[in-house]
Amino acid sequence: MSEPSHPAKECAVLFADLVGSTQLYQRVGDSSAFELVDRSIRAMRIVVETKRGRVVKHTGDGLMAVFNDPDSAADATLTIHQTLKDLPSAPEQQRLAVRMGFHFGPVVVSGTDVFGETVNFAARLAELASPGKAITSAETARRLGPEWRSVLHALPPRVIRGLSRPVELCELMCEAIGELTIVQSDHFLLETEPELRLYLDSISLVLNSNKPSARIGRDPAADLVVGDTQSSRRHAEIELRGDKFVLIDRSSNGTFVQIEGEREFLLSREEVVLRGRGQFSLGRSCSNSPQVVSFVCI
Repeated sequence: MSEPSHPAKECAVLFADLVGSTQLYQRVGDSSAFELVDRSIRAMRIVVETKRGRVVKHTGDGLMAVFNDPDSAADATLTIHQTLKDLPSAPEQQRLAVRMGFHFGPVVVSGTDVFGETVNFAARLAELASPGKAITSAETARRLGPEWRSVLHALPPRVIRGLSRPVELCELMCEAIGELTIVQSDHFLLETEPELRLYLDSISLVLNSNKPSARIGRDPAADLVVGDTQSSRRHAEIELRGDKFVLIDRSSNGTFVQIEGEREFLLSREEVVLRGRGQFSLGRSCSNSPQVVSFVCI
């Protein structure tokens, strides 16, 4: 019997994720929060379909969609931002911002779903985006029409988990295009400012807007000093970007990261957005490391 075929094609994959929904549930209650989240996701779905895209699936408080070309994906990101800004909202409710990432490339089609590195890469771009903004690859940006050049801002190259080399990225700036004015991220109010709590042995460290970064390693001057010989002097850094904390490995032996509910992975000269709670260790697996750093994102 022949193997079932999985046709390959090229398309633009977009991930959109609502920001602030967890705080909203805590603030206004399950019923009111669910109504606003559901209304926001339905509005995003309508935009995708209007821009000749297709919603592949819902992803928590967001969605994944595909488009035939990068221009349609870019157009959808801007319209989604504007649509969420214009959604009616009761005075006691905060508006929900959305972060997005999109990338154009080959995907494997299986039924109504799509898979492959293009999908994984687009998801990681959405993680890196700030509320009210969208990130795409420079490669995808070069495929966009000339009318988009004035609203694309080049970002410093970054090594993203799963890729061995730095990637050039672009941010789609939320500004006016023609008669369409897109909302800036400060129109959206987050209930609390982002905070990351780190624990190592008897030491605790809190990162927030007042202390937005930390150095970790064997260097006595580091914010968290790890004495394990497998760790480097300047092994890793954590920095606040927008509303997210990013762990950056700068070592020879890598950083082992375990986010709660997920399998441990090795970060090697790469970076990852820390989510929820979990732990990481320098140079060896968390299961056999003498010093493990625990973290909690607030």
